[in-house]
Amino acid sequence: MPIVIYAIGSPIVADVEETCRRLRADIVGWVRNVPGESFAPDGVQISDADRLPADLLQHDFLVPLFTSRYRISAVGEARQRGFVRPATLIDPTAVVASTAAIGPGTYVNSMVNIGAACRIGAFCFVNRGATIGHHSELDEFASVGPAATIAGMVRVGKGAMIGAGAVVLPRVTIGANAVVAAGAVVTKPVAPDTTVAGNPARLFQGPSTGEMHTG
Repeated sequence: MPIVIYAIGSPIVADVEETCRRLRADIVGWVRNVPGESFAPDGVQISDADRLPADLLQHDFLVPLFTSRYRISAVGEARQRGFVRPATLIDPTAVVASTAAIGPGTYVNSMVNIGAACRIGAFCFVNRGATIGHHSELDEFASVGPAATIAGMVRVGKGAMIGAGAVVLPRVTIGANAVVAAGAVVTKPVAPDTTVAGNPARLFQGPSTGEMHTG
């Protein structure tokens, strides 16, 4: 399964490389889409997004960026530049119920547990050791941080981000583009475009950039 990694400016690239190694999937291209630091392995050939070799466009692509708005932007760029098929990458150490559905372009990192009848939308990111309970739904571009626990029958809206170690109790809805801070315990619905933090989680009154760096 040849894969092109599009956007290599996040340290999480290292985890994606490990997943590919465990799956024996070949990474055939590394694409830098913005100037700055690269986390591609030493010795590999890096292509600039503005000067892509034509042969890379025939392969599936994956965007390994945790922050949802960056991933949305990079996926749009990749498609504009001619990539067509998003790769779905599930680490072999993850436990995914046979009745769960995983959308295209989604990355499921190591030791994740996804319960029965879950629906994970396109271009989601589920990080190391996260648990998603039965009948829960993640809309496209949602992100779940390391060791976060999402209980059963939870709905996470498009582009929402759940921080590392956060807990979302059963039947709670997280609105689109909302941010749940690391370690928060969410007991009631979270409105779209808001940030909550604490135990129990409350509306965060400080400035929010909508960014979350959680590897």
